[in-house]
Amino acid sequence: MTITGKGDPSSDELEILKKYFGSGSGGKSSGGGRVFMGTTWDTSGPHGGSGAVAPDKKPTNIWVSEEEAMNDFYNWSNKQQRDFLAKGIIGGQLKLGDGPVEAGKFWSKLVKEAAKYGAAGKKVSPLDILAAYVGSSGGKSAWVRQGDFEINSVTGEKRYVGPRFKTETQSRVDLTDPDTARAMATKLFQDMMGRDPGAGELTAFGRALNEAERSSPVVQTTTTEYDMKTGESIGANTTSSGGLTADARAYIGEQQIKKKKEYGVNQAVTTYQNALENLIYGAPDGTG
Repeated sequence: MTITGKGDPSSDELEILKKYFGSGSGGKSSGGGRVFMGTTWDTSGPHGGSGAVAPDKKPTNIWVSEEEAMNDFYNWSNKQQRDFLAKGIIGGQLKLGDGPVEAGKFWSKLVKEAAKYGAAGKKVSPLDILAAYVGSSGGKSAWVRQGDFEINSVTGEKRYVGPRFKTETQSRVDLTDPDTARAMATKLFQDMMGRDPGAGELTAFGRALNEAERSSPVVQTTTTEYDMKTGESIGANTTSSGGLTADARAYIGEQQIKKKKEYGVNQAVTTYQNALENLIYGAPDGTG
């Protein structure tokens, strides 16, 4: 006998159909919905022997019960189940990592859909529905993209398809801790004002310092190089920018102090005192 469906069936599909042809189901259904499983032409007799179809023979449609079609999955060979699983993945109905349990559920879904067509008198087999899924996906490649890798849904082979270099940027805010800020403010006030800062002055300095630090975060950029065959990291380079230096932090404190009227008076007194001392003791270079 010659077995065909819609298009040319694969060897595994032929094995599935032969089960019914060999049992002589020939269009009979033993309860439940009817499921179309393909068509056969008789090649036996005087015109047979070489696979030729006898001119006086008509095609026979193969119908089975829904229950028979459901159970057929569990009579398949391991290869038939793997090939079915691969087609399900290519068609987007199954995913990598699925196994016989998920494949069996998918087969049951196809059988139920085929039974609905059968109830409407249409010859649509579970494998015809599967072929529609595979065909809509292109059906040309078993490679499935997962992140920066492609995995062959049939062989399990994995290959890297990502970029050679990847750049990641992270930013953070480095805030000066209260003790360090207090020490900085104390030194600045002693140097510029000749006294320690008051509680309110410490708070104002800390607030101004933290606001400046938040507006200038540290930006860290890391560039990683990957092996184009294995996808493994083979090197990385990190650079940093932004943030405040010690001089910048001190400058913020100086500007806070210079805004005070007390600082202006202090500067005037200091200038006058220096000039008076020069008159009395002579110029600093000793020429007076």
